[in-house]
Order: sequence, then C-alpha cells, then structure tokens
Amino acid sequence: MITGIEISKVEAQRDLNEAVSNMRFNINFEEVKVNQENVRIGFTFSTLYDGGNASKATKVGELKITGEVIAKEGKKEAEEIESVWKSKKTLPLKIAEDVINILNFECGARGTLLAYSIGFAAPIPISRAKLTENETASSK
Repeated sequence: MITGIEISKVEAQRDLNEAVSNMRFNINFEEVKVNQENVRIGFTFSTLYDGGNASKATKVGELKITGEVIAKEGKKEAEEIESVWKSKKTLPLKIAEDVINILNFECGARGTLLAYSIGFAAPIPISRAKLTENETASSK
C-alpha cells in the first residue's frame, strides 16, 4: 500500500516562446529499495511540451519531478517487488499500475504551479493507467 511520496527535485524549463501543440508524459522508475516490508521506488516524472505539428515537432519545454514513492507491503509482496526489480528492472503489474496512477495524480497536481509559472498547461494525464501483461514477454 502506498503511504507517501517524497519529492526531491523539480525543474521547469521553457526553451522556445511558441504555442504548445502536444504534451508527452513519461515516468521512469530509477531504483527500488526494499527493507523488510518497506519499499521505496525512485522515479522521474517528466512532461515534454512540443510545438509545431506532428511531422515537424519542436521541443518547447519540459517539466521534471524527481522523488520516491513510499509503500508498506506484506513480506511476500515486498520480496516479489525486489525480485522482479533485480531481474527485470521493472515492477510487478499491480504495484506498477498503482504507482503510475498515484504519480499521474500527484505530479499533475504539484506540476500545475510549475507549468503555469512558465506559461504551460497543467501536466495532467487524462486517463487512468491500466496495465496488462504482454503475452509474448510473459511466455518467454
């Protein structure tokens, strides 16, 4: 169960003074630390703002929020998280889905002030993430 988020770094950068035509979101999991039932998941949430059109997009600016998601899991779940991270550098689907959704909400809300301060729209993803296992990857 996710119990908190600690933000360690925020960045907002506007490279060009042109209209934004597209936003792209990305969440990277940087590291996972497990200490008994305590899980800390390092992340970087970024929003890229593009201008121009689809055939010739130009980067207008970017927001980045870096920190850790803190969770308290059962012993078995914590061990699974650690094992999957060590072997695949990813998270089990259920925890990954929960972390992505909480980060979309929290970083969207926190990033709103950053975005407005440099003239961008709020970095709020529209839909809730729903992850599924890739059949070709799971059958290997």
